[in-house]
Amino acid sequence: MTAVLGETCTVYNKYTAADEERWERTVVEGVFWDGTRGAVMRRTGVAGGDSAMLLIPNHARTGGKEYLPPKVWEKAADKSKCWTVQPGDRIVRGECPAELEGSSRILEEWDDVMTVTAVAMRRFGGGMAHLEVRGKEYLWSLL
Repeated sequence: MTAVLGETCTVYNKYTAADEERWERTVVEGVFWDGTRGAVMRRTGVAGGDSAMLLIPNHARTGGKEYLPPKVWEKAADKSKCWTVQPGDRIVRGECPAELEGSSRILEEWDDVMTVTAVAMRRFGGGMAHLEVRGKEYLWSLL
């Protein structure tokens, strides 16, 4: 298990425009990434058991982009000025320079790639408010 404070991640928000799958990229600094490598043993064979949890504090740095709830973000006219996190999005540990067009398969070049499965807003006081993001971590080389 790995856990480091003050990490960087790259969020890829998935959306559809002109009947095409598109991705908006946002680099987020000051996050906490906790990844677990594992395997699930079944009678039919071994299945992947990797998972990840990401904590994104409200004070995380996003290059001036504003966080919006998913439904509000979906309606935003200029998605380059805002970001969100919702199931189906991809998040890469570290700063990933790739710009996605259509498929997210280009992310095969990176090791720690999470597909978001759940997001919870943790509205704690005293500067502790954050997003808790959980997902399936994919090691593309094992697929």
